[in-house]
Amino acid sequence: GKTKTAPVRTFDTGGEMMNEAIQKFALERPRKVAKGQFPWASCAPFVENSRGTLIHRPRSGSTYNLHRTGPHVGIHFWCGMATSSDGKNLTFLAFPPEGRVLCERCEVAAVINGLPSADELAGRHVHKGRTIAIATCCKDAEA
Repeated sequence: GKTKTAPVRTFDTGGEMMNEAIQKFALERPRKVAKGQFPWASCAPFVENSRGTLIHRPRSGSTYNLHRTGPHVGIHFWCGMATSSDGKNLTFLAFPPEGRVLCERCEVAAVINGLPSADELAGRHVHKGRTIAIATCCKDAEA
């Protein structure tokens, strides 16, 4: 199957502790696996990077144990972007938080490749969009 569920975190609902189960989806395996690379079989359907703007959908992921400083993770997203991190700035999500924007390219590619839509997974409308680069160097020349 393409999915499985695993408890990811525990949270307090006002005196009562509950486990939040996040459905995990199968990830693509890298074509080549390097020494010290450990590909993931599955992952939560959304990843938030505190250093970024958009929520992304993971396509593949690995843990790398290459350095004396400890392991790090690398994640490739459906839009073509990738990130590497010691994990402190990444949050794996069951669905994007309300008001946040999901990467439009990730969503289109994930759905075309058979994954359920963000709206289906969240049970509500999820905002989709993109970021754009804005030149800020020539403001004086335009005046």
